[in-house]
Amino acid sequence: MKKHILLAAILAALPGIASATPLQGATPLSQMQADAAAIQQLGATWSQIQSASRNYAALAPFAAQEWAGQGPTVVAPLGGVEQCHNTHWDTVTGGLVTGGMNIVGDAEAESYAMQTLTVDFQAQLGNYMVQQTQAGNSAVVNRLAALNGPLMQSMHTLSGLLNTAGNQVAAAMGPSTAMHPLPITVWQAGIGNVPNLAAVQYLAGPDDGAPIGWSVMPLSAMARLVDVCPTGTGSIPMLPLAAPVLSAAQQAVVDAPDLASALQPLESGSSYTIPGGGNVTGSLAALDGYYRTRMNLVQALASDMQPLAGYMQPIDQPLALYRQQVQQIMGEVD
Repeated sequence: MKKHILLAAILAALPGIASATPLQGATPLSQMQADAAAIQQLGATWSQIQSASRNYAALAPFAAQEWAGQGPTVVAPLGGVEQCHNTHWDTVTGGLVTGGMNIVGDAEAESYAMQTLTVDFQAQLGNYMVQQTQAGNSAVVNRLAALNGPLMQSMHTLSGLLNTAGNQVAAAMGPSTAMHPLPITVWQAGIGNVPNLAAVQYLAGPDDGAPIGWSVMPLSAMARLVDVCPTGTGSIPMLPLAAPVLSAAQQAVVDAPDLASALQPLESGSSYTIPGGGNVTGSLAALDGYYRTRMNLVQALASDMQPLAGYMQPIDQPLALYRQQVQQIMGEVD
């Protein structure tokens, strides 16, 4: 497994952000505006990711043989027993696994993006107040100072919660998790769209599909000319969260360029490999472990999504308060 971004490592880079100066060609106000827009966006996607995580627990039935195990075996008309594809896995369930990993990657990316953006917004507000003091705009400075105290308190509360949540999310499916470790070693959770489970569809087709192999070889070569495996197609509508999550994360990198290398693994999206796959060449015993791993993988993901949503939930109220306070401040400066 490629290592997830650990929020603790990111936090080590944050003290320098607190005294950040405007980027070349930017002003404290323009950076505040960019941070504020990203923070508002994060609030919306954070709740969507959390909701998707809760709904994902409904994926548990897909761990059954029908959805993630081996496909059916059928007796061919001219002899032999064909091993058929599992069309549920081919067209639906496999994609849902990637979608589940996207939920984790999105939550992790948002945890550290939020941490960075809130710290930078506070720093640029301080720069803006200095700028206004130098310009003699004492009335504006006084109003912002009155709002800055509560904002600072909210930021510290939110930062502490995000530190905990970020580490929990990063470790949620790692080797030391107290939940359900994934039964595979090669995988990467990254930023991506998440599945809309309520809209997942599967449509069975005619029994005219080709097999992936034979569990009992036919005596006649003619048997290979007749395809009798079940077919089917499925669709997985996705909630378009990748773009806003990536946008907020990239704004965090603008604020803290050293985070670019840490963001890169998440930017490449989610992926996984189940060892032991391949065509059936004889006995099905050689593939039993592969099918069992598929079922266990789906089951582990589904089981871990409810705790993941629990890690995110404590952020909701402090984030809503912080977003409201940021809007108040932007109302003063815009």
